[in-house]
Amino acid sequence: MKKINFGRVPVIEDALGINIAVLLAEAKKTGRNLLSLAWQDTTGLVTLEAKQVTLMFSGVIVSAEIYAVPCLNSRVRPLLKCPRAHEGNFQTLYLLHGELACRYCHRLRYRSTLAPSATERALLARFKLMAKMGGAPNIVIPDRKPHCWRKRHRRLEMRLVGLTGLHYGALRAKLEG
Repeated sequence: MKKINFGRVPVIEDALGINIAVLLAEAKKTGRNLLSLAWQDTTGLVTLEAKQVTLMFSGVIVSAEIYAVPCLNSRVRPLLKCPRAHEGNFQTLYLLHGELACRYCHRLRYRSTLAPSATERALLARFKLMAKMGGAPNIVIPDRKPHCWRKRHRRLEMRLVGLTGLHYGALRAKLEG
């Protein structure tokens, strides 16, 4: 029986994520409502207004509404409304194929959920942790970044050693068996 090819499954890591909390924190830190954005060797602009965020990225101009959702102690949490009419408000919207929408509308999945085994998930976690620590593929354990606490770096280092051990253990088992 012939297998049906469903094509490539889109993953979150392949889409540009616009997180409202990060944008508002950066706008507060810089004191500007016009922010520059860089992703995969491409730059763009983000403008923040009272009720709207507009993204100009690689020839595409898209916008989304900002809603203030009430929280405890009479605080409000800013969330983005999905422009594709999906119900609910989201902290992050994704730009994929020139369209800004939530991950449900784009049918985005996490790469780790598509991994066939725990070993593959550990390998993905190892690569993600290496990128977070500022490491390169040829470096076993990256040096501690400035302003990173020693205990935190040591904890990340031990997690990296454990993930590396899982990966190499699986490789050894595959070569022996």
